[in-house]
Amino acid sequence: MNITDLHHERRGAVAWIGFNRPARRNALGDTTTRQLVHLCADAERDPAVKVVVITGQGEAFCAGGDIQDTFQRGAAMSEAQWSERIRQGPNALALGIQTMRKPVIASVNGLAVGGGATIALACDLRIASDRARFRFPFAQLGITPEFGCSYWLQRVVGAGRAMELLLLGEFIDAATAQQHGLVNRVVDHASLDSATQQWASQLAALPSQAVARLKQLMHFARHHDLPATLEQEALALGQCFTSAEHRAAVARFLDRKGSAPAA
Repeated sequence: MNITDLHHERRGAVAWIGFNRPARRNALGDTTTRQLVHLCADAERDPAVKVVVITGQGEAFCAGGDIQDTFQRGAAMSEAQWSERIRQGPNALALGIQTMRKPVIASVNGLAVGGGATIALACDLRIASDRARFRFPFAQLGITPEFGCSYWLQRVVGAGRAMELLLLGEFIDAATAQQHGLVNRVVDHASLDSATQQWASQLAALPSQAVARLKQLMHFARHHDLPATLEQEALALGQCFTSAEHRAAVARFLDRKGSAPAA
């Protein structure tokens, strides 16, 4: 696929993917989401990649749907055509991030609106610049949420807060987003890149099979009761405790403990 809307690079074991339409505040064009789906799938297949970071080039993270593409050229599309476009783009991305065995970090460097805010929400961890702002203006535009927003938002912030954010559609700053649980951490804008890389490096150093099983287990637990989740925990731990990865991790731990100075 010809990647025109995204910047992508490798930093060690971390794949960085950045929205790269800064003149349009990184708004999502017709092909942007499908390109992101493609790059995420590439990162998932690459054994050298342990972590994926999604961010934005320039001053914005992602301003949501491109006005010209979504609301002007898209006006000629039928209901069936729109539904299929959502299935091939936003739906595929939301499922791809959820089912990816590798951690995905959203590094929110600025404005995150609509689909942009929800793409960040779909990631496993979210770190934001103190300049970041979030908004979910779907109702104001006469449309409904996408990219799994109706699924993720109420699970992250609670049903009442989610309805407030979706119906009022007001901007919230980074500090408020952290209070709501929309982001895990807020850092000074100048420190965002280094703080994100530090997080990503920490995750990349973890035993990758255990991380993948942990992520799968957390997603399973969202949809099942306690007995079913306990059974999955038993199965996952059985796999982990008998793995070479676990034995190597324990050996490293005991080696560090043995080399520590006596109290």
